[in-house]
Amino acid sequence: MAMYCKSCGNSITEGARFCSVCGAEVAPPVYGTYAPVPARPLVRPRTGRMIAGVCQGLANQYGWDVTWVRVIAVISAIFAGGLGAIAYVVFWVVTPEEPLALPPGQSYTPSS
Repeated sequence: MAMYCKSCGNSITEGARFCSVCGAEVAPPVYGTYAPVPARPLVRPRTGRMIAGVCQGLANQYGWDVTWVRVIAVISAIFAGGLGAIAYVVFWVVTPEEPLALPPGQSYTPSS
């Protein structure tokens, strides 16, 4: 794994304790630690949705298979006394829709 100096950005050889360019001390790499994934907001995507995109959004957010999310949503809507359907509608209302993608170099300015 390549290491880089935090002070000057130059590459550092394996096992070095100091940067050869700026002389800054280099912390040894720590292997096996968990690096948290940056949080991203829950959105209803515009592609891949069936009804409102709630199941697709939940599957994208947590890395689940969308088919299983849809199966669980249907089973909970049928056998949980409608609680699944109510939860789906709540997610539909609360979760924002994914913003439209504009071509590079264009910005949206509403006309007044």
